Amino acid sequence: MHSFRQYFVLVFAASVVSYGNMQAQEVEIGLWGGITNSYGDINNTVESLQFFKPGAGAFFRYNPNPRIGYYLGLSGGQTFGYDSISSNPYQLKRNLSFRSNIYDFTGRIDFNFLPLEREKPKYWFTPYTFIGLSVYYFNPQAYYDDQWVDLQPLGTEGQQYPELTGNEKYQRVQVAIPMGGGFKFALNKNLTVGLEANWHWLFTDYLDDVSKTYVDPSILATGADGALAVALSDRSIEYDVIPLGEPGKQRGDSQHNDKYLYTGIFLSYTFVDLKCPGPGKWGTR
Repeated sequence: MHSFRQYFVLVFAASVVSYGNMQAQEVEIGLWGGITNSYGDINNTVESLQFFKPGAGAFFRYNPNPRIGYYLGLSGGQTFGYDSISSNPYQLKRNLSFRSNIYDFTGRIDFNFLPLEREKPKYWFTPYTFIGLSVYYFNPQAYYDDQWVDLQPLGTEGQQYPELTGNEKYQRVQVAIPMGGGFKFALNKNLTVGLEANWHWLFTDYLDDVSKTYVDPSILATGADGALAVALSDRSIEYDVIPLGEPGKQRGDSQHNDKYLYTGIFLSYTFVDLKCPGPGKWGTR
């Protein structure tokens, strides 16, 4: 979190400094489309770059001056992953997989490194960066017995029995820190196109339902869907006749939380609020 604080202070300081240069105020609405990916306990190798799905969203941005934008947006996409393509022998045998839809609402501050002034030809382009806060929903699922099964209700790492396992149930609605940047290109005084990469740093390690250690299957079996929880907690038996999931053995990497990423292209339309001239500046007839 130390790097988050430094990043936020940098963007906030730049916002304050540039706020004094207010010119035309702009209201911008737009759409973006691209891909969604994630990085976690299953998607953690170069091979995982192939695990992307479409993503899209809509946004509103208020630009009080050419350097700063206040952004509100709704986005959605899907991420997935399979141990079966990993070059890591342990992951191959672990044989876990998941998919999850992601929907989020984001508020953030955008900072343009160069002033984006649409009426001035030399200021038609700028790189930019941003930081903010997102509220998002996710729901990891696994494909089993010809159907997609929600994993969170099963408590595959014993979350249903925190008094026995020490693992608390995770929530499917959480907050994240979106950070990233891109490039903006003003096509004319109203239209802007851009490229953007948007990392969401999460406060959970369960985007893919994998984090800590294997749990004694006799504990999982006592739940309402105990047999299903046992089967989806340790799927190594589908890869090898010798199961991997001994109680207490590492199942994931709990030292690092998961992340998800939107990458795409946006197109926006800007309504320019031209300020009225002061007294005596209208000219005479």
